[in-house]
Amino acid sequence: MDVWVQGVSVGEVELAHTLALALRSARPELSLLVTSSTPAGVGLLERRFRDLAPPARLQPFPLDLPVSVRRLLDSATPRLLVLMETELWPVLLRAARRRGLPVVVASGRLSERSVGRLRAARPLFRSGLDALSAVAARSEEDAERFAAVGVPRERIHVAGDMKFDRPLPAEPAFAASFRELAAGRPVLVAGSIAEEELDLALSLPRLLTRSASGAPFLLLAPRRTESWDEAERRAAAAGLRVVRRSSPAPGGPADVFLLDTLGELASAYTLGDVALLGGTFGRRGGHNVLEPLQAGLPVVLGPSVWNIRRAVEAAGAAVVGVPDPAGVAAALARLLDDPAARAAAREAAAALFATDRGATERTVRLALGFLDRVPGAAV
Repeated sequence: MDVWVQGVSVGEVELAHTLALALRSARPELSLLVTSSTPAGVGLLERRFRDLAPPARLQPFPLDLPVSVRRLLDSATPRLLVLMETELWPVLLRAARRRGLPVVVASGRLSERSVGRLRAARPLFRSGLDALSAVAARSEEDAERFAAVGVPRERIHVAGDMKFDRPLPAEPAFAASFRELAAGRPVLVAGSIAEEELDLALSLPRLLTRSASGAPFLLLAPRRTESWDEAERRAAAAGLRVVRRSSPAPGGPADVFLLDTLGELASAYTLGDVALLGGTFGRRGGHNVLEPLQAGLPVVLGPSVWNIRRAVEAAGAAVVGVPDPAGVAAALARLLDDPAARAAAREAAAALFATDRGATERTVRLALGFLDRVPGAAV
């Protein structure tokens, strides 16, 4: 096996797919192992990589225990290990160091909270961090944080965020039936909504009824699979008619389209007019803001954005921040009623993507440089 790529869950699997395509573009015969840690991530592997030729080996990430890690390394014998974003597994890293296996962190990110945790666990991670051959950091801030936890500065490169390089997805397979349900209404996409944000999202069709554009059709995408049934229950309790993506659409109108599948949110944003970003009204730090921006949607978000602060600041007019849930409906109403504001948001988002592309190409060059130093590597 030439390259093993590990991504913990859905978002990292999406980036792993972007990286795998770029690696194969540079080296068509490169052999790939791709793993993921969560059931959601593993479930997405087959869907994202099924058209890759020659096929990649796909499987769950092993438990970070010596026996499990050793078995996978012995069976796959990778020449290079690529960890997506923040995949610092101490047992795996120590095993890689003992075997002389080069390790690259791609689109590397560390929050201030992660820095604190890693410093507190320094004895556990010290030898593991020594195994990192290179970190392709998202930003200068991330680079400084990797240095702060002990990665030698000469091994850290600011390559950029690979999320900017993902192509705009095609419309989802359900687009035609969705438009029939929307029946000409503006579409609000509430994406990556945490369970504590469900009531906020489900209140918006009623709160926006009196806006000039009228009540929007709500496309609701809960962050976690465990929230799908709860979202339907709460919608019904609020008197909203729900259609689930996974179920045949019943006759008659609907108020909410519940996206209860994995891997379709990015394409679902292409059906929207405005977006509400989840993970920003609690203490989660915000989820992927680039997917709605890439689709050209203005994004309304709350104050908790520490995980996406750089992208939010760079997005300018494409994002509208509100200090608390009470301001959400008014911010959405202004955007829904003002085509010029939505056009300005699209232009700001387009400018953001135009200036920040290229991280994947830089990361591939870095990774292949290490691969080429290993005897027997693909050329």
